Amino acid sequence: MSRILVTGCGGPAGRAVRELLLQRGHSVLAVDMKPSRTAGIEKVPPANDPDFVSELERLARQSPCDLVIPTVSEELPILADRWDRDGIPIMLGSSNSIRIADDKFASCEHLRFRGIAVPGYRLPSWKSDGLGWPLISKPRIGRGGREVVVHESENTLQALDDGYILQEFIPSTEFAPNIYYNDDRSTCIVLKKTKLKQGIVGNASAVMRVDEPDIAELALDAAEAIGLSGPIDMDIRRRWDGTAVVLDVNARFGANIAYAPEVLDAALVDCLHGEHSLA
Repeated sequence: MSRILVTGCGGPAGRAVRELLLQRGHSVLAVDMKPSRTAGIEKVPPANDPDFVSELERLARQSPCDLVIPTVSEELPILADRWDRDGIPIMLGSSNSIRIADDKFASCEHLRFRGIAVPGYRLPSWKSDGLGWPLISKPRIGRGGREVVVHESENTLQALDDGYILQEFIPSTEFAPNIYYNDDRSTCIVLKKTKLKQGIVGNASAVMRVDEPDIAELALDAAEAIGLSGPIDMDIRRRWDGTAVVLDVNARFGANIAYAPEVLDAALVDCLHGEHSLA
């Protein structure tokens, strides 16, 4: 069995990944910027700290670890740029693809250009509308349901700058495909969000596995279009006519990975027993 460092173990994705690894007999070095002695979580600097990467590398070497799995969105572009890929393997795709996925506006632009269906979108500074009402705003760089707001009129948009993206609101069931994607293999389990924490938007408070082949196909096409490899968590909804569109792309395991353990298993096969490199 392997020793694996998992970041963000104070959050839902990190906790879920840690638990699945322990169930499979692996040893886990759990870290988070908020330590918890009772939960066995070691403190690391936040992602924007200059010492974040060097401290993570030090812990991984000292342990020693066979693999690092980051689960915090803010960490991904920093680790993609600065992690020593010739050292301890990290479950993370290329820097360019990570940065596209990290910026929701860049994701929409990239996917639309490559023929992948996305909601209508614009930046707050754009004069044209065309999205209809209601619409939603969200930070271009953010995670989960944080600061996702439904707007009924232009009046509530005045305070938003171009650090946000506006998107067409699609009032339908939300799906959360959990994916492991690599050139040689792909695994996709589609989860249906049966309850959302904010009612009509936000993170799921309950999910169930469903068989939705077109949702899975769209998710895999989107991953390929961005050039992602490794674990991916997406949000997808259908328009009234049944057309599925990609709302968000997260280049990491999602909070509901416990409902799709095959995705983690596929990733471990490659990263522990394969070539170790996803970039």
